[in-house]
Amino acid sequence: MSWPIRTRTGNHAARGRHVSDTAAAGVRAPRARTDVPARAAPRTRARVLGALAVAALAAPLVPAAPAAAAPPPPCLTSDLALSWAPGGTAVSGGAEPGSSRTAVVDLRNAGSGACLLDGFPKVTLARGASTENLVDQRSVSHSAVTLEPGASARFTLTFRQGQSGEGGVIEPVTAIVTPPNNTASANIRWRWGPVAEQVPGGSPQNFVGPVVAV
Repeated sequence: MSWPIRTRTGNHAARGRHVSDTAAAGVRAPRARTDVPARAAPRTRARVLGALAVAALAAPLVPAAPAAAAPPPPCLTSDLALSWAPGGTAVSGGAEPGSSRTAVVDLRNAGSGACLLDGFPKVTLARGASTENLVDQRSVSHSAVTLEPGASARFTLTFRQGQSGEGGVIEPVTAIVTPPNNTASANIRWRWGPVAEQVPGGSPQNFVGPVVAV
């Protein structure tokens, strides 16, 4: 007994014809474009550079800090006018021997330019060959003082009042003042009576404070 042979010519044949027709028609499948990034890169860089330029223009300009001005030169003794100023406890001619007194000295800039005073003046009370040197009052804080022309600064003398005619007492005629950072001195006539001399090795009793602003 023989069975009939069946031939399948349906779908496979159709698909075969479709592929053949497409190939015959010369139609090619589209290729992926690989050159787009290469062409887009310059445009991307241009956009980034443009954005950076805009940001730089929009950024606020910060001015450079000005250079610090140089301090004025030290005041010269020849440019300073010295005088007694109010505010001390000293009495003309002296009073109450043994008491502690103060006298204030004014230093006015009589020069034509600004100058600087910083520190302690040197002060010597003198009568002929007899002298009494005042020590620095280091317990008082201070800072540099800039004096414009015509402006003043001050310092304070502290001394123990003496008794005229007693030993260990000087009766000054002159206060010899050497301003800070100077070697030249200026004289002021002393008018505050006798001064007890400093006892060697004892606690300071005659001293001078630093120059301070008025």
